[in-house]
Amino acid sequence: MKKYYDVDYSRLMLLLTPVILRNDLMAVLLEALALPLDSLNGDFVAYTQSLLTRANAQTCYMRAMLNDEFDYYERRITVRTAVIDTDSLLLWRESKNRPAMIFREGTEGFTPRLLSRDGLAGANSIDFEIVFPRGYTLSVPELRRLRTLVNRNKPASKKYRIVYG
Repeated sequence: MKKYYDVDYSRLMLLLTPVILRNDLMAVLLEALALPLDSLNGDFVAYTQSLLTRANAQTCYMRAMLNDEFDYYERRITVRTAVIDTDSLLLWRESKNRPAMIFREGTEGFTPRLLSRDGLAGANSIDFEIVFPRGYTLSVPELRRLRTLVNRNKPASKKYRIVYG
């Protein structure tokens, strides 16, 4: 991710100080003055890179489209990133420095899944969830219409599920 907002204020204050006034005592004083700004900036950068702010225009568009179609007045339908179950999905072989192949029981016996270190579960994981409010029910034609709209507007590699509550 780009570091547009990652500013080192203590270094900036030192660079903006005239050369005649730069000495060790002034550098320490300026660093002490800039410490609260550096702390606030670090918190801000951590917030901008957190999962809470990873909404892009496509997510906003999908949410607006679904609310326009199925919940026009109250607009309660949301789109969120699905939580990855890290307890059962991650396996990394440190000795070989590569992901390990896991075999799980499927309907036809054992099916292999390749798992990776960075929390990416390959093509088998759910990427996002469409959250409907509790008590909201969809008829079969409405559910078919919902799936058609989402499949038409989502990226081809993304998988989703519909959640109530």
